[in-house]
This record gives sequence, C-alpha cells and structure tokens, in this order.
Amino acid sequence: MTIKKIKYVFLLVVLTLVPTLPAVFAEDAEVSIAVGSSVPGCEVTNECFMPASVTVHPGDTVTWSNDDTAAHTVTSGTAKDGPDGNFDSSLFMAGTTFSVDTLDEEGTYPYFCMVHPWMTGEVIVEAAGEEQQEEEMMEEEGEETYASAMSADGSMNVEIESDVPTAGKELAITVGFTDPDGNIVEHVNYDISAIQGGTEVLSESAAHAMSEPGMHITEPLTSDSPVDVQVTILGIGFPGDETSWTGPQGDVVSLQVVPEFGTIAMMILGISIVSIIAVTAKTRVIPRL
Repeated sequence: MTIKKIKYVFLLVVLTLVPTLPAVFAEDAEVSIAVGSSVPGCEVTNECFMPASVTVHPGDTVTWSNDDTAAHTVTSGTAKDGPDGNFDSSLFMAGTTFSVDTLDEEGTYPYFCMVHPWMTGEVIVEAAGEEQQEEEMMEEEGEETYASAMSADGSMNVEIESDVPTAGKELAITVGFTDPDGNIVEHVNYDISAIQGGTEVLSESAAHAMSEPGMHITEPLTSDSPVDVQVTILGIGFPGDETSWTGPQGDVVSLQVVPEFGTIAMMILGISIVSIIAVTAKTRVIPRL
C-alpha cells in the first residue's frame, strides 16, 4: 500500500437508455425540434423534442433549435393545464433557436408546443451533484503536483505532494516515504526547508513521519516564482534514539516547484556516491540543474 494520495476518482457512469424518455445531462443543454414533429406520431416514442428530457444546473442555458420545416413554440406548462409562465418562446420559425437561462430553482419544468400539443418535453434542474463536485475537485487538484525519487541506497522512496506557488498564499508540502514495494516506511526522521527568490519560507528540523505523510506549510509566498525545497533524510527510528536509527542517513532530496508547468523536479544526492534518480510526476518534469 502506498502513501501517495489518490486525488482523482474516476466515476463509472452506467447510462440506461429508456426509449420512451431519452435523457441527457450537461451544464448547458441543446434540444432539437425533430423533423416531422408537426405531424402526430413523434409522441409515441417521445421524440418530438430530442432529447425529450434534459438535466441541467441552476442558471445553465437550454437552447432549442427548430430543425423542423414548421413553426413551433417552446412553452412551459402542459397542454392540459396550459402555460405556467416560466418560459415561452412564442412562435419561432424553422432554422431559428430559442434559449432559456433563467431556471434558478431546482425542480422539473414540463413544456409543450402550443401549436402542436402532442409535442412535450421537460427540463430538470438539479444542484451540482457528486459528478460535478468530482470534476471541480479534479480541476482544483490540477493545481497540485506529485513527484517521487529513490534514496541513494535504493531502500526508500521519497514521495512529495505540493501546491503550485501562488503569490500571497502559503505553499502546502506533503512528504511521505515508502519502500521499493510501495509499503509505508514508518518513523522516518528528516529536515525540510524551502526557499523562494533567496528568502527562506520554510525551515523545520527533526520532523518525524510515522505512518502518515508529514505536512508542512510555508510562509505566505511573495510571488508565483519557483520554490526550492530540500528534504534531508536523517534515518529511521524513534526520535531521541538517534544511535539506533537505520536506513539512509544524510541523503538530500532537492526539488523545485515550478509554477509554469505545475510540476516538481527533484534529485537525490548521496553523501559520497552518485544516486540513480527515479522521478515521476503527473505532468512534465523539469530537471533542476
């Protein structure tokens, strides 16, 4: 089990197509008034408006295009009870469109064509659900970075997660450690520092990562420029019992958070040997020279 946090949840959405109620979900929706819908028959398969049901979020735009050869209306309400006043296109001709972006209240809005009352459809307005929240989270997470590198002796993988530098904001840096098989290495002692433009924005000594990654927060940054970070591995063991510490000791992990690409470039430096560097990042890696 690796300590790397999985930030992205890919949702498997199973869509069941119901012939009597075609549906679509989108932030902005488009509906076609089908060719031939001015003649009864399309209501049998509910294909007068295609799709007959759309689901949007409050304030999203729904646009109807008249792809038929006859003029139609898109009028909220039902043929039985009449218009309800939520929206009404009035009569609009073939080849033109009508849009609504004023549906701010959640609910189901039925509509019909006043000229051809067998033509019916509905707009469902729902608040942002799990899927959209996940997408928004993914967009936010797109501003985070990941990288990992092996220690000089090949016994420990250092995993780093960070935001991208933003002027006026603190930079969050998470440091974790695993073995070559991805298992968490507990009780790792280390120092960490960060410098931006010659100014030290973080300096912590004798940090200790047990079974969870260590979290570190810099001072508010003065610019969006790169931040140089160093993690020095001190050894594995309980704090205060340095003489019994094991594992790599003195390996320095140097990295740079680069705002232009949202990536981390990192390097392992051994005390007296040249390390084999293994770097992974979710996007482009910029070697630090």
